[in-house]
Amino acid sequence: MVTKKILVSALKKMLEIRLTEKLIAEDYIKNNIKSFLHLSIGQEATATVISFALNKQDLFFGNHRSHGHYLAKNGNWEKMVYEIYGDSRGCCKGYGGSMHMLDKKVGFVGSTPILGSAVPIASGIAAAIKFNKQKNIIATFVGDGSAEEGGFYESVNLAGLHKLPLMIVLEDNLFSVETSHKIRKVKGYNFNNLFKNGMSAQYEVVDGQNFIEVFNKTKKLKKDMQKKQKIGILHCKVRRAYAHSGPNIDLNKKYRKVENDTNSTQFKNDAIEIMKKLLIKKGITKDEIIKMEIEFTKKLVTKFNKVRKTIKIN
Repeated sequence: MVTKKILVSALKKMLEIRLTEKLIAEDYIKNNIKSFLHLSIGQEATATVISFALNKQDLFFGNHRSHGHYLAKNGNWEKMVYEIYGDSRGCCKGYGGSMHMLDKKVGFVGSTPILGSAVPIASGIAAAIKFNKQKNIIATFVGDGSAEEGGFYESVNLAGLHKLPLMIVLEDNLFSVETSHKIRKVKGYNFNNLFKNGMSAQYEVVDGQNFIEVFNKTKKLKKDMQKKQKIGILHCKVRRAYAHSGPNIDLNKKYRKVENDTNSTQFKNDAIEIMKKLLIKKGITKDEIIKMEIEFTKKLVTKFNKVRKTIKIN
């Protein structure tokens, strides 16, 4: 059951992800960050919800857009910021940068920027979990572009064949870089037929911006996976507010119009705004939410500035 306490904690986590990335984006524009940057602003709900729905013992493995996955799993905030700046105090000693996150203490076992490679690696970890007769699972996050790679399908097949405890979270933000489904897929392309019917996976489609729906479907998917000894695929429809790469909002670009992905639809489907409405239904007033957001923002900005002052930019 999703309680008011869970929703409040989840909203704070989503705010943490968004505000941290916005602060990083502002500094990236000033050329103070030298690595690539892929922001998850707009799709913070998916990772946050799944971290609440799964057990602490369950593992996360991310991709190139994994700041949100890392923070949702309660990865060390300071170490992530340091890593993005290439500082030796980072979670990967400054060698990985924005696309390589790691915090084994909380079960975030890594992330990889190579398109489609998260599932092969996560499948290996899932095999180790099964070999060691552990009860947990691993959830790995991929985009809709990654779900078209050959290695992705090979791994789905092998993981299914060996009945591995693998949950694939497909964060479908409508575009592979700037190319929509309509342009890059043959007519009749159907994920349900591919995964559920073609590969015998437990397959669920959800509105990735809706906390309650994702929470319940994640719980159900894990239960079905373990009962039927099948891999699970959670197909989350999400919204990416910023460009594929970099610190800029590109909602006015022509490629967005193909999927009617505009400023108005982004705001209407914003995960944080949807979460606020859920809290109001639970009895928290709008003024209380505004006060909480203001206080949380002040604390996070202060914390960011404190860490930022300790980082030397070459």
